[in-house]
Amino acid sequence: MQIQFDNSRFSPAARVLIFVVLLLVFAWDFAPAQTSFYQGKTIQLTVGFGPGGVTDISARLVARYLGKHIPGHPNIIVQNMSGAAGISAANHLYNLAKRDGLTVMAMGRANYLEQMVGKPEVRFDFRKFSWVGSFNNAPMMLACRADRGLTTPEKIRASKTPPRFGQGGSGSISTIFSSLVEEALNLKFQNVMGYQSGREIDLALERGEVDCRASSDITILRSPWPEWLEKRFVTFLVQQGPKKSRVLPPEVPTVYELAAADARPVLDLMSVMLAFTEFDRPFAAPPETPVRLLQTLRDGFEKMLGDPGFSAEAKKLVDWDGSYLNGEQLQKRIDATVTQPPDVVKRIKEILQ
Repeated sequence: MQIQFDNSRFSPAARVLIFVVLLLVFAWDFAPAQTSFYQGKTIQLTVGFGPGGVTDISARLVARYLGKHIPGHPNIIVQNMSGAAGISAANHLYNLAKRDGLTVMAMGRANYLEQMVGKPEVRFDFRKFSWVGSFNNAPMMLACRADRGLTTPEKIRASKTPPRFGQGGSGSISTIFSSLVEEALNLKFQNVMGYQSGREIDLALERGEVDCRASSDITILRSPWPEWLEKRFVTFLVQQGPKKSRVLPPEVPTVYELAAADARPVLDLMSVMLAFTEFDRPFAAPPETPVRLLQTLRDGFEKMLGDPGFSAEAKKLVDWDGSYLNGEQLQKRIDATVTQPPDVVKRIKEILQ
């Protein structure tokens, strides 16, 4: 729509009135367009991991509420696409998914690290996804089977064999955190790779295939962790820090408390390598999603977070404390995290080797 007129013919007050009227006309024209686009449509919400883990639980929670807050109220279906600790699904979203506003993904929050260290299987730029938003923050922790007696770093150092840690892949959040703990506390772990979800690692711990598990603190809210804690099946070795978790026992020490003074460079790297704990549940659309559709998704996501029903379920399922980043904030945080000087990238590579 183009409107041309000689504004010199109007008084300043009249010009302001005309401007406001035009804004209202454009807004009226825009809203029905969004409603008509999503009316009767279905959004596919892809989960980059197997069913049953916290990422899957969070995605299915979003699927139950997001459509209510998008004009036209589209249906939302969830599809799991596990593989390579979230990389397979991220590659698909980046290279193959349609840029039509009808695909959203519950992302692997730490997959930016594989990009930073140049993993050959990575075929995406984490900064170029169309970020919709994230909710919750969730620091990391390490837990081991109580019958292994691995309750302190000293006991791990004295163990004849390194404890076996169940891991998804080299870039999974559990591998990243356990690698940082190894470096900061001068420990040695044995990684058992290839598990497709957090639930699979839980089962491996129960079966005795592995001795320990690294995960977000909120993992302990879902089954089988409440039962494990009641039966004292697991003990907590360490938590991320520097601020202590809301859900872990307060006596669990932080990495910052246990690390020696000469470990400060490793602790400094945590601000980059564990930045993902600030955007615990990130959601993105493919790169180059049309701006107007991305904004609609972002607005719907932020409105969803204010839905009392969503808030109640999120508190119950993932101990949501109300923290979140909207799409624009998340985009800026990821840009700042991924864009690092060569010396920082070199250190990250050394730790993750």
